[in-house]
Amino acid sequence: MNEVRFSRQVKEVRFGAWILDPKHQSISDGEVERELEPLLFRLLCYLIINNEQIITRQNLVEDVWSQHYVDDNAINRAMSELRKILKSDKQKGTIVKTHYRKGYSFFLEPEIVYYEHVEKPSPPYVQTHTDPKLSGTPDPSTQPQVTAYHHRKSTLRWRYVLFPILLILPLLAWYILPTGLFATDQNTHLLTRSDIEESVLSWLPGRYATLNLSPNKQQVAFSFIQNDNRNYALVVKSLENGHEKRIGNPGVNYFPVGWSVDSSFIYYRAVSEDQCQVWQLSADFITSNRHVFDCTLHYTTGGGVAAGRFVYSKSGYRNRDELSVLTSRDLSTGDEFQITSPNLNSYGDRFLTYVAQKQVILFERRQYESNELYMTDLDGGNQVKLYESPNRIWAVNYDAEQDLVSWFDNTANQLYRFSLAQKRLHSVEQLQTEQQYASSQILDSNTLLMVSYPFQADVFLLDQQTLGLTELIASPLEDTSATEVGDEFLFLTRQGDQRIVRKQQSDGQIVPLALPQDNYTALRYNSASDHLLVQYKDKIDVYKLSDMTLADSINAQGVVVAAEFIGPHELGYVVVDDHKVKSRVFSYSLTEKKVTPLPTSDSLWIGRLDDEHLVSLSSSDKVVLYNIQSGEITRTIELPQVKYKHTLAIGEGDIYHSDGETIYKLDFSAPSVISEFYHIDTSKYVISNMKYSQKRGGLILDLIEVVENQLIKVTLKETESL
Repeated sequence: MNEVRFSRQVKEVRFGAWILDPKHQSISDGEVERELEPLLFRLLCYLIINNEQIITRQNLVEDVWSQHYVDDNAINRAMSELRKILKSDKQKGTIVKTHYRKGYSFFLEPEIVYYEHVEKPSPPYVQTHTDPKLSGTPDPSTQPQVTAYHHRKSTLRWRYVLFPILLILPLLAWYILPTGLFATDQNTHLLTRSDIEESVLSWLPGRYATLNLSPNKQQVAFSFIQNDNRNYALVVKSLENGHEKRIGNPGVNYFPVGWSVDSSFIYYRAVSEDQCQVWQLSADFITSNRHVFDCTLHYTTGGGVAAGRFVYSKSGYRNRDELSVLTSRDLSTGDEFQITSPNLNSYGDRFLTYVAQKQVILFERRQYESNELYMTDLDGGNQVKLYESPNRIWAVNYDAEQDLVSWFDNTANQLYRFSLAQKRLHSVEQLQTEQQYASSQILDSNTLLMVSYPFQADVFLLDQQTLGLTELIASPLEDTSATEVGDEFLFLTRQGDQRIVRKQQSDGQIVPLALPQDNYTALRYNSASDHLLVQYKDKIDVYKLSDMTLADSINAQGVVVAAEFIGPHELGYVVVDDHKVKSRVFSYSLTEKKVTPLPTSDSLWIGRLDDEHLVSLSSSDKVVLYNIQSGEITRTIELPQVKYKHTLAIGEGDIYHSDGETIYKLDFSAPSVISEFYHIDTSKYVISNMKYSQKRGGLILDLIEVVENQLIKVTLKETESL
């Protein structure tokens, strides 16, 4: 079932008192008009398209949710919501019928009205006739076609033969496709590239970011901020003669979004304070520059896929600030339709590139524990998962001659090449260099455009009274997740694609802790019990810090999204299960060795406010207070729209919220519950995490500091197998 293609071909669907408008994903009975959220729209379309048969729950899991498993409660809730929406004063009868222990069916007979010049379904499935409400002899070239689905025995026999085949085909594809789709093929050799030559492409001192290569590989766009400026300019550089063109204004930051398919236009974002706009600029910077639409403040990627058609990643899906979805936009009319439907418990989908030769879009689906490379057609149909990576896939480039998709993993310093023809990993090359890279674009098999790493992660203290920043940990490496232990600090330091645990002693000396290098994600310390919580992606270890003995280990049976101490001998943690459908929250008693489910839903973080309340950050961008004894919700607070990521910290009965730029204080006794507490200097820093320090009377902040870097060309020379 492809409800996106359905939306583009079908003008309207009439059933009972309702008229469904697929373009706007709404229904109307002439008096009441209701908009359908994406899941309910897909569900309704699927029931209409398959109205002559009983739809099983497994059909819905595979074809509507497009997953391997969906909780029965999720299906029940969706069906209940759909039935409520389909009720009105004019429509009170049954529309969706339940068949006991079998499934569901669409009870009414729908009439489908197609747009002009659209190819309709052919017999034996449908019978086309003239709309009886039209008088005279209609002209087929000007009148819409109405298709009615009739319950005929011959049709049913064919449908029961064909539908099982259609349902089995995706499963066959799943098993037939090579295993290289989901992990590095064991036959793929890891090559090392040891002879690396770097040449600087731009000598202006400052910061370079967000490289974006034109489809013809003749120009590259990027953002640049000079050392004495506070705002990013947009620069387009010719790779043939080195000439640069730029656009910039005080108070406005410019970021490339993508290119038109013929490389004649560059799309960019202009961001000033709380306003974001996407503009279309001719590549010569002379012919045209026009505003095309307003955007959200989140990072946006996109590109032209046809004349006047633009596909981009749009945040705010399902009312979640940090969840993005691929959206196709008609630049002349402003009409949009959704291409993908990511899971609620993820960061969503981000546009990577459009491959014109194959008319497919490549995008990254970012999960909590992994990052997946997907391919889909322009309507969002035929979605195929190509590869799963533990690290981000920031950008990809396509080589038509070899039919290879390439990307650079800047965490592991590895260059990946994936064969679209064979649907498998072609090669992995390890760059033997101490240099750290950020944005990257690949020109050919031996030439890459890079920007050196422009960030440094350090730990600061924000004094609650003076609002002054004091650097607590300042090593030349990337340091995060600092937790205080008396006058000392424990923190994580990045080493390649892993991390080590280090300690900064009271005299300022930094020494490693007696733990091996591993994939640690966070640290927490409980002074009441002298316990150190070490968080991994899939488990939690608890050590007695005084002698570094392992006190406990919790197998989370899913992805650990967050973990905190919520009592002297108790911790709380949030897990997204392997099916990635929903999050679950648990408490764990270190004395009783007991796991207890907590009555919170859709949580991303859990903490303890006081003796009576737990605090949860929900995936719907809300702070939720729960009574510990009863489990009942006592307060729900909508958070301000996030700029980067939502982070919470608790201290002295107050809740602090950060959006990456601003820290807010939540005071329930104040007339205005949410008030701005501190705003970081955004020309220098981004807040990645925070926690409250009672001893130091302030917030310990993990800050990402932007530093000077360079735009460089990397040439790979020697190749040898490992």
